[in-house]
Amino acid sequence: MFRSTQLRLFSTTTRLLAESSCKEGTEIKLNIYKAGKPILAKKDEEYPEWLWTLMDKDLQLEQLKNENYFKYQRKLIKQKSVQHCKHNNFMEKMAK
Repeated sequence: MFRSTQLRLFSTTTRLLAESSCKEGTEIKLNIYKAGKPILAKKDEEYPEWLWTLMDKDLQLEQLKNENYFKYQRKLIKQKSVQHCKHNNFMEKMAK
């Protein structure tokens, strides 16, 4: 289910990356047209490498921090704001 990869070129730490959950040649029911050809799963090696990092939120944040620090800060502020609102809503329910 998971494969490991190095975080950096000479790093000794590894991170587990997701692998495909269906075997090669399995029909995937993603047709949007009635007369469309069935879509078949490919080998994991045939998919682009970035596809396996989409579910890793820590890696996404790290990349955003390196690429665009302003967007990274805005994202952190929004996350803190959402947490604060959820906490306030929870405390308000507890007071009732």
